[in-house]
Amino acid sequence: MDTSFGKIGVIGIRREDKSKWERRVVLTPSHIKRLMEQNPQLKFVVQPSKNRVFRDIEYQKVGATLSEDLSECSVILGVKEVPKEKLLPNRTYVFFSHVIKAQEFNMPMLDEILAKKIRLIDYEKITDSQNKRLVAFGKFAGNAGAIDFLHGIGKYFINLAYSTPFLNVSFTYSYPHLEKAKSVLKEVCEPISDEGIPEDFAPLIFGITGRGRCAEGVAEILDCLPVKYVDPDELPGLVADCKNPAHRSVIYVTYFESQHMVKPKDPSKSFDKKDYYSNPHLYEPCFHEKYLPYVSVLFHCMYWDPKFPTLITAEQIKTLAQENRLRLFGICDVTCDIEGSIQFLTEYTSIDKPFFLYDPITGEKSYDIGVPSNHILYQAVDHLPTELAYDASTHFADKLSPFIPKLAMSDITKPLEEQGLDPEIAKAVITWNGELTPSYKYIEELRRTREANKKRKGYSDKALIKKTKSFTTLKLAGHLFDTHGINEIFDKLEQSGMKFRVLELSIGQTLTETSSAFVQVFTNDEEKFHEALEAIYEIAEKHKIEVSE
Repeated sequence: MDTSFGKIGVIGIRREDKSKWERRVVLTPSHIKRLMEQNPQLKFVVQPSKNRVFRDIEYQKVGATLSEDLSECSVILGVKEVPKEKLLPNRTYVFFSHVIKAQEFNMPMLDEILAKKIRLIDYEKITDSQNKRLVAFGKFAGNAGAIDFLHGIGKYFINLAYSTPFLNVSFTYSYPHLEKAKSVLKEVCEPISDEGIPEDFAPLIFGITGRGRCAEGVAEILDCLPVKYVDPDELPGLVADCKNPAHRSVIYVTYFESQHMVKPKDPSKSFDKKDYYSNPHLYEPCFHEKYLPYVSVLFHCMYWDPKFPTLITAEQIKTLAQENRLRLFGICDVTCDIEGSIQFLTEYTSIDKPFFLYDPITGEKSYDIGVPSNHILYQAVDHLPTELAYDASTHFADKLSPFIPKLAMSDITKPLEEQGLDPEIAKAVITWNGELTPSYKYIEELRRTREANKKRKGYSDKALIKKTKSFTTLKLAGHLFDTHGINEIFDKLEQSGMKFRVLELSIGQTLTETSSAFVQVFTNDEEKFHEALEAIYEIAEKHKIEVSE
């Protein structure tokens, strides 16, 4: 095994090998040229690639070395995860690692990173003092998702014998860059202004969830069409006036935010965003009743975590369909949370096969979208920015390049606080010298808890919740681990025959900081359910743990 540390100042650019469609790169030739001009001590080694959006010769022309061998490099940059057998020891790797939630599928890679004493830095954790991400692919997932879905709408309508301007929209990857795609959209969708919306689908209402970068990307594309922005509370009136011929010349767009998705369980209280983020278990979904019945297409862009209520469940959308209250014919799911905020998303789609049809009544899926259907057209591609590889790479490199000089010259052999990293980079260091760094020690606890849950008799997944008579989500807060209180609670749940699942775990980093956990508890025996809850409150009181439902 190679035990060297590589040469300080030598930076490697990996060839992406997770997907044939992954054409992005984290530093473009022009960015490398600028970095070398401003920092003559830096050297760049680029692995050859036949499908990268920038050609090998472009890197050679700016002075980068083309080589399969990256062993000279002390820092190696990439986009996607690195196969564990390709990880070089004692190096710094920077990529989207997908380990910060102890994601099970990447734990073998994390183990290899620890064993090889790699300093792992994750782009997702490079943030400012307000925890805002500084290095990301920005709005391009929303851009690409929206363009692809407009293409899908064209096919959906033509299968139902409706010719629309959407039929002339191509997949995102067929355009050389974003501006070209936008100019084509403006041209081919201009006829919408002349009653281009099928009468049977008017008013055509597009909903966007969230207000983040992805939502911004979707809106940027929709703005190329004849659109009118409306408030969510205007939707019932628009649908009630469905015969109005003016609806055929415009697409209505609305944003859905937290206050449109949930309401307090206590009817005497009003929605409070800060309270909702801190205590989501005190809120219940309302989106499916109040707004979803009026939406034609949902562009789903919001961040979601298991501690928050589900946006749309399979049962909710089934009920709407059975009651003939469902206008929804499309979901462009940019967030791609498997069995998450939209419960019936159970697998990703791909750039090769981006759509499936979902029957809201039977729950069945069909991948033959070339047949007439009134089922929901669903898209869930989890690597959309690569379809705009040129724009996404350029944007990303703009954000990353200022951090490169100090990162390249940092000394991995020194203590963390003496390595000379920018503070934004330093707090994104997940592993170093064979261990998780203090801020990420919680991954060990989260991993152990999940493994323990799997071994327990009462372990279950989300699917079982639907079959239970009683369930709740408990928020536990306090010194959960040093008092062993959380272990006693889990033991009591197991002894009671309860099923439970840890949704989120936050570990206090010091002796004075407390920990918190969201635990979902459910059973078929209502009597046992209440007995177990009483026992949990007794244990919590003994260990001074706060419990709320």
